[in-house]
Amino acid sequence: MTRASIFLGIAAIAAFAAPSQAQLNDQWASFTKDAARLPAGPGSVSTPDTEVDFAWGDLDKDGDIDVIAVRKEHYTSPGRRTNILLMNEGGILVDRTSTLATASDVPGDNGFLTPTNDRDVVFADFDGDGWLDVITATTLSDGLSKALGHPRIHMNLGNDGSGNWLGLRYEESRIPQLLHYGTGLPENPRFCSVAAGDVTGNGLPDLYFGDYDSSGSSGSGQPANKDLNDRLLINDGNGFFTDQSQLRMTTAMLKSAFGNSVVIADFNGDGVNDVLKDTSLNAPQFVAISYNDPSNPGMFNIFDDFHNFAPYHTSEGDLNNDGRLDIIISDDGADRFRVNTGNDAFGRVSWTSAQTFEFAAGSDDGFASNNLVVDLNNDGWNDVIICDVDVDIPSYTRRVHIYHNRTTVVGQNTLSLREEKELSGSGGWHGVVGMNKSDMTGTHDVAVFDLDQDGDNDILISRQAGTFVWMNNSTPPTPCGFTKYGIGASAANILDLTATGSGSVGSALTLTTTGVTAPSVFQLVSGAQASAPILGGILLIAQSAQLIPMSTIAASAGQSVWNIHVPANPNLAGVPVYIQTIALEAALPGGFAFSNGVELVICP
Repeated sequence: MTRASIFLGIAAIAAFAAPSQAQLNDQWASFTKDAARLPAGPGSVSTPDTEVDFAWGDLDKDGDIDVIAVRKEHYTSPGRRTNILLMNEGGILVDRTSTLATASDVPGDNGFLTPTNDRDVVFADFDGDGWLDVITATTLSDGLSKALGHPRIHMNLGNDGSGNWLGLRYEESRIPQLLHYGTGLPENPRFCSVAAGDVTGNGLPDLYFGDYDSSGSSGSGQPANKDLNDRLLINDGNGFFTDQSQLRMTTAMLKSAFGNSVVIADFNGDGVNDVLKDTSLNAPQFVAISYNDPSNPGMFNIFDDFHNFAPYHTSEGDLNNDGRLDIIISDDGADRFRVNTGNDAFGRVSWTSAQTFEFAAGSDDGFASNNLVVDLNNDGWNDVIICDVDVDIPSYTRRVHIYHNRTTVVGQNTLSLREEKELSGSGGWHGVVGMNKSDMTGTHDVAVFDLDQDGDNDILISRQAGTFVWMNNSTPPTPCGFTKYGIGASAANILDLTATGSGSVGSALTLTTTGVTAPSVFQLVSGAQASAPILGGILLIAQSAQLIPMSTIAASAGQSVWNIHVPANPNLAGVPVYIQTIALEAALPGGFAFSNGVELVICP
């Protein structure tokens, strides 16, 4: 099926689909645009004819998340652009490209300031030195030098002797010259995607690149004697790579028409990383996993193309909090997701049927692209963002969609992922409070991370109209739960105290102490921590701040169990409580045995 026929079918899909019309104005997440967070201005990153793809991580190890934007002329074209390094300086994204990302080991090359046709980018520590490095995927660079036409690794230079970050340096020799398997001749690839992850088990990331032959609405293909297909590059342990694609994978695994997205992750939970890819536009057109053989890591022995339709980008993440990786799939028709329910007899993931997203009002608007699984409202459940600008076919008429994960049951396989909306028509906010339709059209990519270190995820959104920072207005979650402290504080601190329960206001919690030889114990609860020598042991709670009188609890079979109730007062959320057990112990010099302490920060 061509993209043209798919496009004609979108109206039919929208007409026959029955989107869930639900309660409007569910203000589950709220964001505010903040121009001061990107002082160079919205046009400094994206322009009307520039495609952008983001990667983010802490490059200089200062505790803040930094961003790289790789850029090219929009759509399937050979036009090159420079890349951008945005350093997070106190919650402000500052362009430091010219000072920290221009080093290169190629004469005349200026690192990020050398125009390239980069379509994707990821961070990984390739040489194991503890610093994140950068790899880009280059495309449509026929006839250019290897330095311009091959994936570009920019190594992290770390700090100088005074603790100042030295930036990134492009190092050409780390990526080998790629050869056509049939002709044996050197060729520049047409890569659309890259993923980094350890597939061999040596602890360092390898690389997988998704290739594309097809381009344009006509589906015209790259000549067979130029087509490199997907490639698997193996890390030698020092950050230098060799092409071992055909040694480790089959022809079917490496074949792509438009390899728009790839992921390296352990999907079936067998301890070795697999490769997920989305190939689209023309045959082959599916989402598939190449499974890594756990008995021979790095060799891929099972290929499973399990999802069809018209997929156009995929990402992974746990959508139902069961610890398994689920997937979301952008589609030329209705976007979808599948839930990982475990493995079949062959070790492949057993997926649910393809589920579609819900809408408080409206419906899917067709072609989509980059997508992301991320928690936007700090409720512990991952939400979904799906961008709209097709990297191949020109159009800026659609918008990004943000889906609220309304699932509440851990392990549930039929999920509720819904685009919330203020009003039933085109007005009001869409997806999240604060974003109107005009704020969301023509979106290439999003980066989602905690920009200002206040405990919630903010959004950097790159659109045809410019790049903008949206700050999360959510109240950060109250840190809460149980923590043991003071274990083995003295030779007399030999009892083991453990607390279980939710720790939330209005709930019950159980305090269990083991190692008791006496018929009873003394239980102490205080509003402050201490470390005071007493009776041969260390008292780990402050007697002067006791919240309730010391309680005597019976012990049996070497343990005591005390069930207490947290008052149902919402004002107690975030309040710390400190607990300790003491018991008579004639065998000890002071005559008493002490436990460790338990800190409870009361949960909402």
